[in-house]
Amino acid sequence: MSGVYAIDEAKVRLIKGQYYYVWIVRDVKTKGIPFFMITSVRSGVHVLVVLVSMKRAEEIARRVFKVRMDKVIYLHDEATAYNAFSWLNVEHEKVIFNERDYAEQGFRSLKHRLASMDFHFPWNSNKLTIVRWLSTFFLIYNILYTPTYLLDKEVIINVNVSNE
Repeated sequence: MSGVYAIDEAKVRLIKGQYYYVWIVRDVKTKGIPFFMITSVRSGVHVLVVLVSMKRAEEIARRVFKVRMDKVIYLHDEATAYNAFSWLNVEHEKVIFNERDYAEQGFRSLKHRLASMDFHFPWNSNKLTIVRWLSTFFLIYNILYTPTYLLDKEVIINVNVSNE
C-alpha cells in the first residue's frame, strides 16, 4: 500500500431492481483494491467508514509487510460526500482525470462484469450475497492486476494481465 488512494463510488442495480452504491478504494501505485463496500445511499458518514477501514488495512500492511506510509492522500471526484475529508481533516485532492482514473479502471472491470449479470443474480439475492460475490471478484482482480510480494523469498510476482 502506497498511501495514495483513488476513491470512487458507482450506482449499480444489483438486487431485484434496487440500486446500491459500490465504493472502491484503489491504490494509485500498486493498482490494488484494498477496500470496497456497498451502501444504499452515499454520504459523508460512508467516507468516515472508508477512512476507518483503510486505517485498519494500513496497520495490517505495516505489521505484516513492513510497509511504511509517511503520507496518505485520497483522490476523489467532486461528489458532495467527499466534503467529509475536509471535515475530518484528512489530506485529499479533487481530481477529474489522471490519478483518479485508477478508481475508474477498477470500476470498468466491475461494470463490464455486472452488465452481463443484470438479470442473472439469483432472484432471492440479498446484500450479503452481493458482498460475497464482490469479495471474490476483487480478490481475483487483485491477484491478476497487483504485484504480489513474497518477502521471505525477496521475489515480486506480477501476472500483468491486460485489463482491456
